[in-house]
Amino acid sequence: MALPLSRWTQKRLLYPVAVFAVIVPTVLMALYGTWALREIELRPASYRNDLSEVRTATTAALEAFLEPLARVAPPASADDAARALTDVDAYQSNYTKAVSTRAFVGIAGQPFTVRRLDADDKRPDPAEVVEFFRTLKAREKGEIVRVILNTESQSSSGLRHDCFVAYANSAGGAILWELDQAQIDSVVRRTVSGHELRNAALKVSISDERSLEFEPNEPGKQQIAAYASAHPEITPWRVLVLRLDTGATLVNQETWLSSIFIVIAVLGVPIVAAATLYAVQMILRESSEARKKVDFVSNVTHELKTPLTSIRMFIETLKLGRVKEPEQVNACLDVILQEANRLGILIDHVLTFSKLENQVKKYNMQPGDLGNVVRDTVQLFKAQMRATDGEIRLFVMPGLPANAEFDKDALREVVLNLLSNAIKYSGDDKFVTVRVGQDKNDLFIEVADRGIGIDPLDHKRIFEKFYRVDEALTRRVDGTGLGLTISLEIAKAHGGDITLESARGKGSRFTVWLPIRLPKSALKTKTVERTSTRETMRPAEPAETGQGAKG
Repeated sequence: MALPLSRWTQKRLLYPVAVFAVIVPTVLMALYGTWALREIELRPASYRNDLSEVRTATTAALEAFLEPLARVAPPASADDAARALTDVDAYQSNYTKAVSTRAFVGIAGQPFTVRRLDADDKRPDPAEVVEFFRTLKAREKGEIVRVILNTESQSSSGLRHDCFVAYANSAGGAILWELDQAQIDSVVRRTVSGHELRNAALKVSISDERSLEFEPNEPGKQQIAAYASAHPEITPWRVLVLRLDTGATLVNQETWLSSIFIVIAVLGVPIVAAATLYAVQMILRESSEARKKVDFVSNVTHELKTPLTSIRMFIETLKLGRVKEPEQVNACLDVILQEANRLGILIDHVLTFSKLENQVKKYNMQPGDLGNVVRDTVQLFKAQMRATDGEIRLFVMPGLPANAEFDKDALREVVLNLLSNAIKYSGDDKFVTVRVGQDKNDLFIEVADRGIGIDPLDHKRIFEKFYRVDEALTRRVDGTGLGLTISLEIAKAHGGDITLESARGKGSRFTVWLPIRLPKSALKTKTVERTSTRETMRPAEPAETGQGAKG
């Protein structure tokens, strides 16, 4: 997980990272441009791809050349040998399309039979073919396998290369075809001549591998740039040679040279600009965070001093005996207790935020009744609302699960934060409505007020840490700017969210949504699906059904 910005700052990594983000792209693009220019000047950049494409096309053409032979099934038994010979004769009957001059058909352990395309062909059986059928054996069941035999023989015209392709089945039956070398060379030539290279300075020719070894590379003439076998099995002796005309101008070389600078300008400049902007944004964000922290420390200090001052004043009043009536003493004690609770809530805010910021906050998920948790929390504000002629009304919808799992203390803190904000920003009309219920598979807690409201432009930022709406009333209200941040983090830790509906001068409604999590023992019970009220629910009038709790 990425470190928060504050932790980058603490580790003194922000500025080195910002410098790194600007310099490294610049250096990389400069090195890339230098390498690309050198690559273009020394050799054509596309010749490897050209040779690979020609070889792929040649290999595919030769495989298609063998396809008719693979259609003739080898004999599955001695009784099936006659059928195989008939199929071979039917294939060789079409003299113009046959690609094999001889066919050898046999079964493992039995003599093989020869079918010749030319009746006058008196050549002896090659030793490699005899050895193939001698060692032919039945094997485990499987598909027909292909075996390729390449032979060399000395003839009156020189060294002769022959290729035999055998198809054998698991029963030990096989058909071995002698390929027509003239047709093989014709397929290779047609494929090479029909392939157009990208650069006119490059040429592809067909050569014998042995003669290629003795071909000199003379300056000013075509030089061998690369070569590869036309087909590594069928024609290992035939190679495709890529030759470079050293005296010719490479096609589009000038275009390449100019294009590389365009690439650097189009890609490099925006990357460096984006990196610079990102670095500046990080620095500005750090400055903003620093200002917010200063304001936070100031606000926390002020909020700590206010309750402490009240507590000290009332304790001194009681200690000096200036208040003697029991009712007055109880009133002083109530104020001290209220301020102590306020102080405790503030400290809890700071501690909770510290745990969330350092990602060490842990939650204790236990079965409980959400309605009771909210009801107990609302009771804490009764005295405060009574003192300001305000009112809190609580509505708990029936049918809430009594064993839903959640962290009671964490959700109590969420309700405290929302109620505290609702009361502080209610203005003169301190009327707050709290609703707790179930919407399909979610529990919800809704806190609505009739206060100053929040401008829609601030809805997204209202949950940012230290952020406070820049309004005259909010400036007069004490706060740390952490309550909503903490509440949202707690809701997300439960797999939920917080939504806001508000407009300036029309109050606010915060709704906490929590997916229902039941113990494993309760998952087997059948649940009844409720009609969704998430889109239609609106703040109800006090007279609606529910439980009311006035403050």
